[in-house]
Amino acid sequence: MGIESDQVVYEYLSRVGDVAQQRQLPSAARMRLVAELRDEIDRRRARAVVDSPGAVRRIISRIGTPTEVVAAAEDASGTPASAPEPPAAVPEQREPERP
Repeated sequence: MGIESDQVVYEYLSRVGDVAQQRQLPSAARMRLVAELRDEIDRRRARAVVDSPGAVRRIISRIGTPTEVVAAAEDASGTPASAPEPPAAVPEQREPERP
């Protein structure tokens, strides 16, 4: 396993963690998701004929984008996709009435 290939994996897992945090997955769920992904990527890399950055990118593309992976984890755990948007801090402005 080469340094460049490892870097591709680290960047992907970092993006997954970022998306999971943005979507407000609990900390334990984020850690478990990233660990499981790392294990899966390592298993697939071990079976691959060539371990190059391109091969790792193909493995990752088959797993899914960070957004897809986090959405699937949310669906599996029943965690809501994200917290509801807070109400606007400033009330909506109205146009003055004209005579």
